[in-house]
Amino acid sequence: MGRKLTRGLLAFCLVLLLAVSAFAADGTVTFITMNDIHGHIYPYSISQEKNGEKVKVEVGGMARASTVIRTEKAKNPGNVFALEMGDINEGPLFFFYKGLPEVRSLNLAGIDVGTLGNHEFDLGAAVLEDVMRYAKFPFTIANLYTDLPAFKNLYHPYVIKYAANGLKIGFFGLIAPELATVTTGSRQFRVGQNLIEEAQRMVNILQKEECDVIVAMTHIGVYADRAIAESVEGIHIITGGHTHTLIETPEIITGPNGWKTMVTQSGSMGRYTGIARVAIKNGKLDEEHSTWVARELTTAIPMDKRVSWLIDPFQQKLDEQLGEPIGIMDQDADARKIMVRGQEAPIGNFIADALRWNGQTQIGLMNGGSIRGDKVYPAGEVSYKTLYEMLPYGNTLVRFELTGEQIRNILEVSASALIREGDGYDGNLRTPTGGFIQVAGLKVTYDLSRQPAIINNEGELVKTGNRVVDVLVEHEDGTWTPLNPQAVYTVTANDWLGTGGDKHYIFKMAGPTAYSLQLGDVESLAQYVRHVGHITLQEEGRITIR
Repeated sequence: MGRKLTRGLLAFCLVLLLAVSAFAADGTVTFITMNDIHGHIYPYSISQEKNGEKVKVEVGGMARASTVIRTEKAKNPGNVFALEMGDINEGPLFFFYKGLPEVRSLNLAGIDVGTLGNHEFDLGAAVLEDVMRYAKFPFTIANLYTDLPAFKNLYHPYVIKYAANGLKIGFFGLIAPELATVTTGSRQFRVGQNLIEEAQRMVNILQKEECDVIVAMTHIGVYADRAIAESVEGIHIITGGHTHTLIETPEIITGPNGWKTMVTQSGSMGRYTGIARVAIKNGKLDEEHSTWVARELTTAIPMDKRVSWLIDPFQQKLDEQLGEPIGIMDQDADARKIMVRGQEAPIGNFIADALRWNGQTQIGLMNGGSIRGDKVYPAGEVSYKTLYEMLPYGNTLVRFELTGEQIRNILEVSASALIREGDGYDGNLRTPTGGFIQVAGLKVTYDLSRQPAIINNEGELVKTGNRVVDVLVEHEDGTWTPLNPQAVYTVTANDWLGTGGDKHYIFKMAGPTAYSLQLGDVESLAQYVRHVGHITLQEEGRITIR
């Protein structure tokens, strides 16, 4: 009788254990997401239309983001995780304080897991190491490799966390394969190029670890995120960055065998936090009960005073150093990515003019990816702070002597960055969007129906493009003549382009003709602003796209 009772009790316990195991995969967790903050840890003003007039509205700031994170965590203790998807660093704050204010604000806000973006590498490996050591949260990047011993334990291929409701969560990060061509500070790192293979490898590992929820934290762009969701079974949510995409409604993508994956991204510049509620049923995403919202950080959200007290002194000191006006901007300056990386941009014209003027050359060339802020700068006084925000990398000016044929090939590389619907753009085989060139002293016409240049991630030309239709060169007397392939022209650009950045291989080939002007891009722009007094911004027909 006793043995039967014991056996029965053991059988009951086994059934109960199996039942608990079976239900362990069910539950809901919340992820608070931020990506592409680019140094915007303080509130800032944007221009909006209201009743037919432009008004300034305050948005953003880590103090507000911290309030959202703390509020969500208080609602559901232990079941909310705050994630940061890279490019927290950039701009004058990063240049002067080397990432300390940004990462300390993330610590205080309660970030649980982070990954890296390309801009964390901008000031080199030593600064990146310090930033990662300041962090009180782990970093995950599955496809980043280095032989530098200092980084051995600073990031991991995956991170596992446990929710209070019993769910075991596996996080893995992915960084953009083109890292080496978009930042000079990454030269001591290698990146796994096949994102789908890397993602599948991590899913296999995390499934063996018996994770109930698998989260991909990416800095590869929304198009690559969608491709992974369509190709890899087992990821419940991909939350990303890099393309600054604001996904406002839930995006659920069907992958192999009907697997559902939520794809999210919450804009840029610290203007939004994403809130993803991920419901799991029988090990899969419960689409009906999973939600996503991108919450704008408006003045309706109170500041977390702890964060403000921590970071405000850095801003005050920076304002004292850089706040003196040096000129007047007569119009708003549109430095959004969609403008400076895809068409003639008046602010791009002005900066290219400054390069040309300082270098005393026939032509000035400025890559759109070096013009930062991704916002509209309001008209009014311009200070060094504004210029450092627009040009945050500390690049220097370089003078070249290039043939007309070389200049035309540079413009073909530029045209490869332009995306036409249906042209099969792949960032691994084309110029990154930041490689689009703003020009001075030239008028160029592109035809996007033609073959774009194909260039691999090593900066090697695979196939010649023929999108450049026509190029005219301006002369001192104001006349224009066609670009002569055999003639030699003087050109001023920055040293990022000069070292082949953004796949501009022609500049590397022209190295023997290069002469450093020993002048930083910010100071060159400041000198030009002082020279002209007023910044007048307008389109001048320098770039025509058809």
